[in-house]
Parts: sequence; structure tokens; C-alpha cells
Amino acid sequence: MSEKLPEIKLHRRRLVAENPRFELFFDHIEQADGQQVENFLVVAPRVKTERLVTGVSVFPIWRSKVALVRVYRHPLRAYCWELPRGFIDEGEAPEASARRELEEETGLICRAEDLQSLGLYAPEAGTMAARVHLFAAHRCERKSGFIAEEFGHRELRFFELSEIGAMIQQGEIEDPGIMIAYCRYASHA
Repeated sequence: MSEKLPEIKLHRRRLVAENPRFELFFDHIEQADGQQVENFLVVAPRVKTERLVTGVSVFPIWRSKVALVRVYRHPLRAYCWELPRGFIDEGEAPEASARRELEEETGLICRAEDLQSLGLYAPEAGTMAARVHLFAAHRCERKSGFIAEEFGHRELRFFELSEIGAMIQQGEIEDPGIMIAYCRYASHA
């Protein structure tokens, strides 16, 4: 049974900034009881599917280990462990995007039949008009070595599943994509 959505009226949407990947809006919205927010921030990726899937994230398995990428994230001013991930290109299926991002960010490849959907998640439902499609990539093979071509990418490392669980518990992993993929993957394994 689906829950009834609240009655929210959009009075105005104002574009306040944009770049090739995102549009930032201030929405003036009102609830049925009269409560209003005049500058509700909405971050909207430009390319999306009908369910607002804007990107993919891949939980890659290579020789029984999971590949994670260490990436510098300027807003946090820190290096973070992340899954290979990225935006869906215009007209690209999420599965194709997942395989492309896997290869671009790790040098690993997998066959289409070795890609398993782990479902969707909302990376930040309070501000982002976006969902990420999670995948597990089984039986990955090395096509090339790791090349830190993308801005901030520093290293690729392979971890046992138990190590990832411990890193989550110890706060070494903060990325929600890894946490969700870890839980969903472990429940299917």
C-alpha cells in the first residue's frame, strides 16, 4: 500500500546556479497547512531516468575481494574510500554506465551477466533530485592497471568483505553507497 503524499504546492522554481552536470534551484513551496519555505534548495543532475536515476555505483569483486577507490573530496577536505561510481550519460542504460565506470575508475571489467542489481538509494533525499543504482560486479577481470586520471583519485585497494565491515564500524568508511552496497551484498551472499 502506498502512502499518500503530502499536498505540497510549488509556487516558483528559480535557477540559481548550473554547470554541465547540475542545476541548483531555490523552490518556493507550501504545505496544505500554510507552512512555507521560500528558498528550498534542490540539486538536480541534468541527466536522469524516469525514476530520477542519475548515477551508478559498483561493488566490484576481484579474486574474492572488493575494490575501493581512495578519492579526495574537496567539500570534506579529506580522502574518502568510495566505490567506483559516476553519472549516467544521456541515453545510457544504468548497466552500461556501471560497466563503463568500473573500467574507467579501476581498470576492471566484468561481463554483463556478471552484473547484479543491488537496487536504488537516494544519496541525499533532503536536497538532491537523484537516485543511484547500485550494482555488484562479480568475477571481475583486470583489463589494465589503476590510473588516477580523474580529479582527486589517489589509489585503488582490494579488501576482504570482513575488512570493509570493520572499516564501517570504526568510521573509516563514511560513504553511504559503500554501506548500503555492503549490507545488500552481504544479505544476498
